[in-house]
Amino acid sequence: MTITWSDWREITKPAVYKECAVYRIRLCSYGGPVRINRFLGVDEDGLLCIGKTTRMEYRRKQFVIGLSGRFAHSEGNLLHILETVSPLLKTYSESKYQYSFAKVRAGQESKIEEELIKSYVRRFGEVPPLNSAIPDRYGYWQIDGQP
Repeated sequence: MTITWSDWREITKPAVYKECAVYRIRLCSYGGPVRINRFLGVDEDGLLCIGKTTRMEYRRKQFVIGLSGRFAHSEGNLLHILETVSPLLKTYSESKYQYSFAKVRAGQESKIEEELIKSYVRRFGEVPPLNSAIPDRYGYWQIDGQP
């Protein structure tokens, strides 16, 4: 699976693209990604979530709305709650959120997102912090043929 990612841009900047996509959102501080300790290593890219959408710009807007405390995007909502109650996130006073997306054909976004999350799990032993589960986790090992 080869996909072409857009450049990283601030979450407040429009995507310009309005069609099907997979996307990544990361935490940045002082101009670069924040390293996130994971179960099997360190995520140098600071990924918070991997997602899919049929309308990229709409999904980005929903995330921003969720960050503001109005319920919209599930990961944005969760991040807003964590920012409110977590002293750890407050240590990143200069933190920003960035996103990157890859255009995909309609109907392919779910399969590609699933593979991206599974790849992350194989590398770090867990899903990105704001994702809730491994897609198709009960058939995970049979699908990949890997122990």
